[in-house]
Amino acid sequence: MPLHLDEFQKEQLTGYVQTVPLQRKYLLRDIMPQEPVFDINFAYNVIEGHYAQMASLTGWNASAPLRDTKDFKQAFAEVAKIQHQSQLDEKQLLAFNRPRTDQEKAKVIDYVYDTTDDLVMGVDDAEEFLRAQVVYTGKLKYADKENDMHIDADFGIPKANRIKAEKVWSDAASTPLEDIQKAVEQYKKENQRRKPVVMHMTSATEANLLKNEQVRTQVYGENAGKRLLTKDDLQNVFTALSLPPYQVNDDVVNTNDGEQQLLADDTVALIGADLGKTFVGPLVETNYEPGKFVEPQILTNPPRQIITVGEACFPGLQKPQSIVLLSV
Repeated sequence: MPLHLDEFQKEQLTGYVQTVPLQRKYLLRDIMPQEPVFDINFAYNVIEGHYAQMASLTGWNASAPLRDTKDFKQAFAEVAKIQHQSQLDEKQLLAFNRPRTDQEKAKVIDYVYDTTDDLVMGVDDAEEFLRAQVVYTGKLKYADKENDMHIDADFGIPKANRIKAEKVWSDAASTPLEDIQKAVEQYKKENQRRKPVVMHMTSATEANLLKNEQVRTQVYGENAGKRLLTKDDLQNVFTALSLPPYQVNDDVVNTNDGEQQLLADDTVALIGADLGKTFVGPLVETNYEPGKFVEPQILTNPPRQIITVGEACFPGLQKPQSIVLLSV
């Protein structure tokens, strides 16, 4: 008890783990959606900045002109196994043994499900942490001495796509609208005149914009005084100037080194469409199929019951030129 119960056998618990809804909104999961791969080592295409050429108008009975293939380069990667576990120790097992009523039994079952939910969320958080490293820094750095796991990868965001604001945005006299326009122009230069689809910033950066004199003047005119700006005002300003809309990302994850923000307060990320995929690979625990796994274990000496949840994944950035990082 409780992992002896039918609902916590591996097959049943695996079905549960693989269908648990996301427990919070992950902004980057929409930008780099999951895609299964069937080997832990795999290749994916990186687009070198060229987009499709328009079709030609031809006469009837004429052959279609042949286009050059897209300028791809191959990137090679290996999915990383991410996992963690929770255990019921000897004292907890004694407390859970032989519940006196159906209500007590239900509480035990709920406890195991709640614990499993937390483990699943931890795996989803790890996925988002990896995506954030790639999208918000262009690099993937991870060091875990305890588990001898070290990753140091550079995804090749063009140097010119890293832009510094003329004046820090915490200064009310800064010119953030011009900074963003400059960043958009750089994005367009690298992406065949296309614009970013969204900007990500933290609420601290948003607060600086809501106190900014240039933004206030854009909304209220030259004699704006100290009238307050709203988030809707800010979105409307961006729309009026043909700038991309913004989203606030204040998400944090709990790492081995403590709580960590996914996006730094001094960075605005301008992001394009179809950046890449979160490749999810196979595991022995999932019968060599991609997806999350769960491993319930009943152990002795000392008596304990363990639930392990994990996944194998890698964030593959396929359009590094479609990210501009603005330091503010």
